[in-house]
Amino acid sequence: MRKPPRKVHAQEGGWLVVSAWPAELARLEAALPTLPSRVQRQIRLASVGVGLVEAAMNTARLLAQHRPACVLLVGTAGVYPGRRPDLPLGGAALIDKIVLLPEILPGKHAYLPDLVPRRERSTSNLRKVLPRATRLPSADVACPLAITASARAAATAAKLSGCALENLEAFAVARAATTAGVPFAAILGIANHVGPGGHREWQKHAKIAAAAACDAALALLSTGSLRSPLHGTSRG
Repeated sequence: MRKPPRKVHAQEGGWLVVSAWPAELARLEAALPTLPSRVQRQIRLASVGVGLVEAAMNTARLLAQHRPACVLLVGTAGVYPGRRPDLPLGGAALIDKIVLLPEILPGKHAYLPDLVPRRERSTSNLRKVLPRATRLPSADVACPLAITASARAAATAAKLSGCALENLEAFAVARAATTAGVPFAAILGIANHVGPGGHREWQKHAKIAAAAACDAALALLSTGSLRSPLHGTSRG
């Protein structure tokens, strides 16, 4: 009779791996017991909620509570039509730049005051480590307040942001990490094309896209050089 896996409690420091909701971490959570206990102790998984407000609030709470050395967002994203043929549905990407997108219609329908931060970026040392560990392409992601649901708005959002992907939580998690002085990175699975058919595609591909992101995160976290990006890390 097989013994049940020994429960390992995460320690302060290490990686805080977050997603918008628990289903996006399911594959990673299932794989953690197969890792050595010393690796397990450096990984804490948590969901932070859907949308900018929930994700920012709960990421800040988790950072204060657990004081991790790095934050990794794992989740799903939509790809803007015609932007990147190397980002197929069911694949995954490392996130480089993150752009807060308040306006998605042409013209002066909305704007943010100049004092509001609008851009973030994965931490420089992590941008060097992740491609070697995961072999994924890099992409920039736009973060609107709501999911873009029309072809016209999708084309405009892509043009205004210069990004290939859209996700609701990346900017919030990155801002919380930046404010706390904690290095940040993100791996997002590609679940849909942004636009009118996006939700139906997301329902079909979300599970496999989240699994692709989790597999890439697992490749990073189980490399054996887990602690290498945790020291001498700089923003930018």
